[in-house]
Order: sequence, then C-alpha cells, then structure tokens
Amino acid sequence: MLESLVEWYDGVELWLVQLVYPLQVALVLAVLVPLCWGVARVVDRAVDGIGAKFTRANDAEPPVGGSDGEKTGRRGRTA
Repeated sequence: MLESLVEWYDGVELWLVQLVYPLQVALVLAVLVPLCWGVARVVDRAVDGIGAKFTRANDAEPPVGGSDGEKTGRRGRTA
C-alpha cells in the first residue's frame, strides 16, 4: 500500500515539475489558498469558542460570525 502511494506521489511530482513555471504557480495557489483559508477559519472558530468558554464576563457578546451573530444585531435585534 505504501509503495503504491509513493509511486503515485512521484508521478504527480514529476508531472508538476515538468509544467511551465506560471502554470506551476497557478496550480499551487489553487490548492494552497483554499486549504490555508480553511485551516485559518477552523483555528479562528476554535480560538473564539475556547475564549467564550473561559471568559469571566457573563454578558460577553458572542464571537463575530457566530451562528447568532450573523443574523442579529448587537443586542439581539434584527439588523
């Protein structure tokens, strides 16, 4: 199983290296930008959730972009 994965990766790497440079950059950006954006979003949500869980203020506002924060205003009124 591991040998076939290594062979596949070598094939993809060889294919990518043989492309012209602008196409290499475009492909790497097309993969890395969404991947990094998704990881940053998950980390941001996790930090907001942990911060909200351990805050001492009882009336603290929910994190920006939370499930309730997108639909309502600051004090629960509709926007």
